[in-house]
Amino acid sequence: FKKLKEQIDFVYIRATYGRFGVDKRFREYTKGAIENNIPVGFYYYSYATDEEKAVQEVNFFLETIGEFKDYVSFPLCIDMEDSDGYKANNGNPDKETLTEIILRACEKIAENKFIPVIYACDDWFKNRLDFEKLNQYLKWIAFWNTKEENIDKTKYCMWQYSSKGCLAGIESKNVDLDYSFVDFIKLKEYTNNVSKINFIKS
Repeated sequence: FKKLKEQIDFVYIRATYGRFGVDKRFREYTKGAIENNIPVGFYYYSYATDEEKAVQEVNFFLETIGEFKDYVSFPLCIDMEDSDGYKANNGNPDKETLTEIILRACEKIAENKFIPVIYACDDWFKNRLDFEKLNQYLKWIAFWNTKEENIDKTKYCMWQYSSKGCLAGIESKNVDLDYSFVDFIKLKEYTNNVSKINFIKS
C-alpha cells in the first residue's frame, strides 16, 4: 500500500461474498489502505437468488464492515454478476428477481446512511437487469473493450476500464482498474458539513 498510494486515488476492497463469506484479506487490506491514507470503498459479491437472501447478504456485509464505517469514503457496492455460474446453476433468477435483489440491497445500504452503488458489466445492465427500475441508484459499469467517450456519464458514476492492470506493490499482473467520474471525497465532505449545520439548527 505504500507503493500503491503513489499510483491511485482510491481503492475498492471486497469485504464479503454471499451470506457468510468474509474475504480473507479484507481486514489486512483495509488497514493497509487506512494506514496509507488511501480513500476506501467496500463491495460484496452477491450470490442471492431471491429477496430474502438479498437482505441476509447485505446485512452481513454491513455488519462486517462496521468496524471501519468511519473510514468509508466511496459508495458501498453490490457486485452483481455470475462469474462462477452459481446463479445459473441455482434457479437462474430472471430480470425482475435480480433487479429486486439489488433494490433490497441498496435500500438497506441507504438506510444505514451510506451511498449505494451497483456494479455490473455492460451486458448485465443492458440485458439482465431492469435499468429503469434502478434509476435512483448510482451505477458502476465494467466495460473493458471500449473508450471513455463511449461511457455515458449521465448513467454511470464509475467505469472499470481494465481487468488486466499492473501496479507496483501488487504481485498479480491482473488488477482491475477504474475511473470515478464523481469526486466522492468532496461529496462526503459536503454532506458531512451539511449534516453538522442541520444538526446545529435543530
